[in-house]
Amino acid sequence: MSGQRSSSKAPEPQLAFAAELRELRRRTLRKPTEEALARKMGCGRSTVSAILNGRRFPNWEHTASLVEACGGEPSRWQDRWLRAGRQIEEATKGPRSPLPPLPLVAGPETPGDALLSAHWYRDNREFYEAASARVRQARSEIRVTYTRRYPPTQYTTRASADYFRTILDWAGEESDDERSVRRIIGIPERDGLPDRDMFSWARQHHEDSKDILNYEANVLRWTPAADGLNMALIDDSVVFLAFSGGPRQRLNGFSVEDPMFMTYFAAYFEQLWAALQPLGTYLGEADGNRTGEPG
Repeated sequence: MSGQRSSSKAPEPQLAFAAELRELRRRTLRKPTEEALARKMGCGRSTVSAILNGRRFPNWEHTASLVEACGGEPSRWQDRWLRAGRQIEEATKGPRSPLPPLPLVAGPETPGDALLSAHWYRDNREFYEAASARVRQARSEIRVTYTRRYPPTQYTTRASADYFRTILDWAGEESDDERSVRRIIGIPERDGLPDRDMFSWARQHHEDSKDILNYEANVLRWTPAADGLNMALIDDSVVFLAFSGGPRQRLNGFSVEDPMFMTYFAAYFEQLWAALQPLGTYLGEADGNRTGEPG
């Protein structure tokens, strides 16, 4: 839900975009209060204040809701939001990112289509090391999914263990940034009963994370006998997609840095998130409904 936020001086494109939003609000016949905007946007008043004062760059969902609440047409703002996002990325990525330049992926060349910049990861270690590095650089929001047949504790690579620990560490860090981590956990079920290993891991994960105020987890009841497509959305800048299956350690994938590409996966994540139960609620109901041990 949260967009980018800088911990020092905000980039000029971010300040300029905030000024445009303030001007739109100023020209509204009945100028909405920050409280009214927060209700419309589904966030806190402090987030609205940070966006309007240029301390935070909003994601597209917040931008569209704010524009609409101020009497504007969201579709007319999408291009300027994308442009501002690219300018902010260019202004900040140089000294901050140690990652090498990403190779271009061949794509359509018809008018209106753009080439995407992507980085490919050949194995479990490469993927998780790259994802961990970007998690440590995150400014405000991480959205991740975990939909596999086996719990993370059954993957023995150091890189995958570091990745899961890094996300919790980042969520629990003392920071001036308004941080948020949301994870969708797919728990395999058979005949209405959760998989024993995944259920056990989910219970322990809830214990480990329940006191981290900036961390939430929802549960997706997973019935296919196969892994799902997993993703990590970091701020509003980079999408990691992971593909797995077969041997437990087998995993590869790629990452893409593109604001428009991000919007599709962010919308998909939000759609899933809104329909799912919090992890604590799921665990309580599963305990109440079970008549025997999970299979």
